[in-house]
Amino acid sequence: MKLFADTADLRELTDLEEMGLLAGITTNPSIASKEGPDVIATITALANRFPTIPVLAQVVAVQKEEILEEAKKIGNAGENVAVKIPATLEGVKAIRTLKELGIKTCATTVLTSAQAMLCAHAGASYVAPYTGQNDCIGYHGLDTLREIANVFANADYHTEILAASIEKPQEFVDYALNGADITTAPYHVFVDVFRMPMPLTQHYIDNFYADWTANKAYLKESRR
Repeated sequence: MKLFADTADLRELTDLEEMGLLAGITTNPSIASKEGPDVIATITALANRFPTIPVLAQVVAVQKEEILEEAKKIGNAGENVAVKIPATLEGVKAIRTLKELGIKTCATTVLTSAQAMLCAHAGASYVAPYTGQNDCIGYHGLDTLREIANVFANADYHTEILAASIEKPQEFVDYALNGADITTAPYHVFVDVFRMPMPLTQHYIDNFYADWTANKAYLKESRR
């Protein structure tokens, strides 16, 4: 399973790159706007800084023609840019047209297996089930993710499943076990994987150091 970072902050992305954890970048209008008022400039900067990995950026338009106009501008930000399109009736029309134009898309705000299936039929390069949000509204996000993975395994789709909305470290594992090709998470969740167990991890580190120090002192004394 590949790991994408849900951030447009260059410092966070560079840190994840240094750790070898960055296989792609996801943004949305809220995330991109935090880095400056010109969202296209932000996406272009990301695409230029990380040219070998996918950068996903979302439209704000809701009608097909407006979606297409905005998607073309986003797509021009870099060869590695894919356009996130909401999984709506107007959105799926735009996904089909953009497929024909050679622009990669990600169907986002996916909440059901049927949405994912039809968006894949339309030609989406990625589908992004909101696995975490599904739980918040009374559905079982992992069940939906597993259904999508089972459907895709038995179909001739060229579509990757990008499970979205990780909020807890263990969800990296949960999403991988339930069929996600990719998962995306905010920077702080990557950090929490190592930070949250730290009290116990530090306990073991301290014990190792104490044993090593005691053994070193013993050997030094025994040589006298």
